[in-house]
Amino acid sequence: MSKSARVWQSVLLALCFVGLLAVAECAWATYYLYGDIYGGSVYAPVTVAPFVDRFESVVPGSVAQRAGIRAGDEIDLRLATPDVRYHERDEQLVGSPMTLAIRRDGITRRLTVTPEPYTKVLFWRSTQALLAWAFWVGSAFSLCVAALLIWRRPENDEVRVLALTLILIVLGESLFPINGWLTPWAGLDAALNIAAQFLFSAGVALLAGYASLFGRPLSIARRVVGALTYAVAGLSALLWTGAAQGNPGPGGLLGILGLWFGTLDIHAYLSTRPALLSVAVVGPSALALLSALLAVRAASGEERPRVAWATGSLAILYLFGIATVQSYFTTNIVYYYWILNACWLVAPLGLIYALLTRRLLDVGFVLNRAAVFTAVSLLVVGLFTLVEWALGGWLHDTSRAANVAAGAAVALVLGLSLRKIHARVDRFVDNVFFRKRHEDERALKQFAREVAFITDRDVVIRRATETLSRHVDAQSIDFALDDGAGRYGSIDENDAALVALRASHEVVDLRLVDTALVGEFAYPMLARGRMIGALILGAKVSGEPYAPDESLAVAQVAHSVGVALDVLGARRGAIAHEVREALRSVEASNRTINETLRTLPDAIAERLSSGRS
Repeated sequence: MSKSARVWQSVLLALCFVGLLAVAECAWATYYLYGDIYGGSVYAPVTVAPFVDRFESVVPGSVAQRAGIRAGDEIDLRLATPDVRYHERDEQLVGSPMTLAIRRDGITRRLTVTPEPYTKVLFWRSTQALLAWAFWVGSAFSLCVAALLIWRRPENDEVRVLALTLILIVLGESLFPINGWLTPWAGLDAALNIAAQFLFSAGVALLAGYASLFGRPLSIARRVVGALTYAVAGLSALLWTGAAQGNPGPGGLLGILGLWFGTLDIHAYLSTRPALLSVAVVGPSALALLSALLAVRAASGEERPRVAWATGSLAILYLFGIATVQSYFTTNIVYYYWILNACWLVAPLGLIYALLTRRLLDVGFVLNRAAVFTAVSLLVVGLFTLVEWALGGWLHDTSRAANVAAGAAVALVLGLSLRKIHARVDRFVDNVFFRKRHEDERALKQFAREVAFITDRDVVIRRATETLSRHVDAQSIDFALDDGAGRYGSIDENDAALVALRASHEVVDLRLVDTALVGEFAYPMLARGRMIGALILGAKVSGEPYAPDESLAVAQVAHSVGVALDVLGARRGAIAHEVREALRSVEASNRTINETLRTLPDAIAERLSSGRS
């Protein structure tokens, strides 16, 4: 794994953990901090003018009704403190008194109301509890999916963007007050709400970034739609997001700051400008979905089902997020709110299906992890129960303190042994699920060691192709070798993938590069710091992705084959040089012999002549 991949993995896993904490805080705050004075969020007063909210009706038995508030009364928020303004438009803090300036018949008087627990309201007990849990469970599920993705394939750009998209959307949603986030400190909540606006908007817009990884090169239309998605998402974070569906709570940086300081009521401003409101709320999701549709249309082969399933699963959230815009124009938003919360549970299920069947992640790994955790849990619990039972029989006559000490000792021993137990179970389960893969890896590594002893270039290529076909299960295997004239096979040396291979000396995902090489991954064949060729593998016949350890073994084969071919090429050059030198020597000898034979008759004649004399 490269250094950048490790950094991505660490950062995104940390964000997943933070997101899970935020989801847990939402659930806890809903039960222990959330208050209500209106009898349910959908019955809150409506904004009729800047910083003026009117009670169109009052729920019988609610805190507001018991405090003497009547239908037609108005709240003048300009006379309230910043924290009261923020809580009145968002959610109230249970047990924390709120002083409201109530205007009736032209007379303003102050009423102090103390919110009661939200979970005691009929609206919560009837249906809202189930739907809130659907949102929390779905959010946690999505974060677990993102963690699984980045844990398994941190080196893949598609996985990074998809995981980051999930994390930012869930983290942003979890920090919105309407979804459960609440603390005793209104200032902290307002600051985190501002951050949530940008996190959520960035997560929505990242679907366009994910879509841009497919169907390359990007057309001008796709580039324009992608740029518009990010621009409108930024506008949404400033003005309004889908955060406040169902209540008049502040949205966007300007809305929150304006409400806190009493300078700008963005909710009142946008309620009279439906076109701008629609752009802010609907724009990012609509443009991101358009980017996804264009990507599906532009993709081909195996890319198309992969991008379709990944973006289609998220589209469930995006579509119903768009639908919630109706809550700003009608009074009854309950049904859409129910559907939206249910979709938070449905969307990650679609992603899980895509992970297991559409080559985002191999099913064997998922089953392996599940089996490991299950086996470790059963083993530890079983051992603890067995030892407790044995100690109970042995120490039944001893004091309570002795029993507690013995139980603590057992727990301590098992806790210290947990790492070794996990390692042994992991090895056992790994061998059960991945025996064939490990055998293939060993065969590839063995060939990588043996190929240096083959003395024929053609035999090297033939044996390498046979070994890879038998142990990698690739649809296609090809070697693009440097011919010394600026081409690798039939491909020009300036091809984008070949340039990337020479520059990085690392595996290149051909799906993300505009290249003439046909396949899924290209592995550099290096020798003496020079790339003498590339090994190109097509997608697996089974449809599963290449596992990191499997890809590493293939890279080792590519390197060893490259070194072997380089040595044989150098050896062939040395032999040719020796032959040329021998031929030159023979030629020189022939010239000497010819010269000698040419002068031999004269020498003989001269010798005979001198003998007579």
